[in-house]
Amino acid sequence: MHIVALFGSPRKEGNSATVTEHFLRCAETLGATTERFFLNDLPLRGCQACNACKSSHDHCVISDGLSAALEAVFHADLVVMATPVYYGDVTAQLKAFIDRTYSYLKPGYIALKEPSRLPGRKPLVFVLTQGHRDPAWFADILPRYSEIFRWTDFAETHPLRVIDVYHPGDVQQREDILRQAETLARTLVGGGD
Repeated sequence: MHIVALFGSPRKEGNSATVTEHFLRCAETLGATTERFFLNDLPLRGCQACNACKSSHDHCVISDGLSAALEAVFHADLVVMATPVYYGDVTAQLKAFIDRTYSYLKPGYIALKEPSRLPGRKPLVFVLTQGHRDPAWFADILPRYSEIFRWTDFAETHPLRVIDVYHPGDVQQREDILRQAETLARTLVGGGD
């Protein structure tokens, strides 16, 4: 199994990155290969609404740092998207990638039973960390993006939502979350629990 991870945080050792790395290391011990994209390090542009991916091409025509990430996700067996909550949503870096996955949709996608170009349905692990301790705050993010991911043809979204981790390193004190990441890796990669 090949796993592609997209890190949306500008902090490479932040809480969302820590949970994701824990998941990836466990997956590697189970035999998975992994590939990491730190989106903040890439020169990237948002979707330009040019619709070239629906007319003259079957992929995004923008050539930038996201090109390799889009290609890697296209061929991955499992995808991980990780982000802290910034101002009530995913980071701008991850949102730019999500917007560019519009290129995965076929021309006329709205009316198609099978709208996606992705080869096979891919499981998606969605790591979301937030500093606010009230779980009701930002609870809309996971369901909203899960619908988009399902439409794009990710088989199912496996959320790893972490609440009340405000300072960098806070999640390292949360053994329950790290165990949850390990369990998810064993379930998705190792076929067990």
